[in-house]
Amino acid sequence: MADVETPVADGAATPTDPVTPKVAPASEAPWVETRAGGLFFVNAVLAAPALMALYPWTIRWVLRATGILDRPSRVLDPVPAVADHVIPVLGWLAIPAAWLVLRNLRIVDRRWPRRALWAFLVLHVGTLGYTLVRVLS
Repeated sequence: MADVETPVADGAATPTDPVTPKVAPASEAPWVETRAGGLFFVNAVLAAPALMALYPWTIRWVLRATGILDRPSRVLDPVPAVADHVIPVLGWLAIPAAWLVLRNLRIVDRRWPRRALWAFLVLHVGTLGYTLVRVLS
């Protein structure tokens, strides 16, 4: 697109581009690109393994509680069975993950990310509690 001539006060024409978008200043970076947003992303990644194990457990529990699944399932049973063997070893990783959530809770001021961080904290504390029960029993 060709530049448009815009008259100025002294009568000279100045080329301007009417299609140029207005860009926010650098200080208004998107939240995900801030330190708090980056730590939130790391917390979400650290919560993913526990969530991946909880999903089949939850589906299996709902199906068995409603009576739809009354026998062992080749699809839903292997993931929790593997998690039962792995969690006593890897469950201790919930300690640094919970510490990181607590650290991130101090710097995040937005409502929904704070709620998600509290959910991550509950998840990590639950994973650590499950690990303690499995190891001590």
